[in-house]
Amino acid sequence: MALVTVMSAKGAPGASTTAMLVAALWPQDTLLVDADPSGGDVALRLPRLDGRALDRDRGLLSLLPLARRGVTPELVREHSQTALGGQRVLAGLAGPEQSRAVGPLWTTLAEAFARYPGADVVVDAGQVHSQSPHLALVHHADALLVVYRPTAWNVLHTRRRLEALADHLSDSPTRVGLVGVATAQQKADCEAAVATIRGDWRWVQDLGVVAHDPKAVVMFEGGEVYRPERTLLARSGRTLADAAYAELAPLRPVPPADGPAADPDHPDHPDHPDHREEPAPRGADETEAATA
Repeated sequence: MALVTVMSAKGAPGASTTAMLVAALWPQDTLLVDADPSGGDVALRLPRLDGRALDRDRGLLSLLPLARRGVTPELVREHSQTALGGQRVLAGLAGPEQSRAVGPLWTTLAEAFARYPGADVVVDAGQVHSQSPHLALVHHADALLVVYRPTAWNVLHTRRRLEALADHLSDSPTRVGLVGVATAQQKADCEAAVATIRGDWRWVQDLGVVAHDPKAVVMFEGGEVYRPERTLLARSGRTLADAAYAELAPLRPVPPADGPAADPDHPDHPDHPDHREEPAPRGADETEAATA
């Protein structure tokens, strides 16, 4: 299955919230891994099914003593927990001291996450730089979501951070996408930010913007939100999750086709001489213009 790593360059632009949002709205089952080297807080923000806090001692902390003998995907699952709403979570470490102590085991963990059966793994990697102890989570990622805020200093740091990682990312199969966290009024700022960060890098995609929606964020902090699926945060998160999932489509095995279209002698098959393409659906802008 796929490994999706969510990172930021500096500050707190919203990488953890974005990781939780993507994991919750991903088109298929996910395991959410808290791998922020400065100290994980996902376990503090997501309650258990009974409303109590997740066990911070069960996760990476309990998994690491066993990792020196190898980590299987099944072992990863045994040390994960189920949060309210059904999300599987692997709780993070307490701080940078523990993260540095992991050392080369980050590679072992990254390889296990990339082989996790039956679900895609979404990793909150926090801040990442070229000397990060957990850089293996970037090197082994199928998709890397780089979260930024459309401020001058955050855009600058994001550009520099990608420059430091460019030697690996530009030649790797990892899909790299920018994710802005902004209000609706900052749309133009995000467009300028993407142009500045990307420059002439064709390997960096723009995956859009997650709404800066403080009232809705409390859904990831044990709070109640009326009709959470209708919030700007959830709606923008759904768009992001679908876009990131589509980026990984070429990497997924194609299931065998069935039905009439699988038969090359059937008119619906693309190779049949009588096959005719259906007209493309009209875009939202065109439809709105036609009905205005």
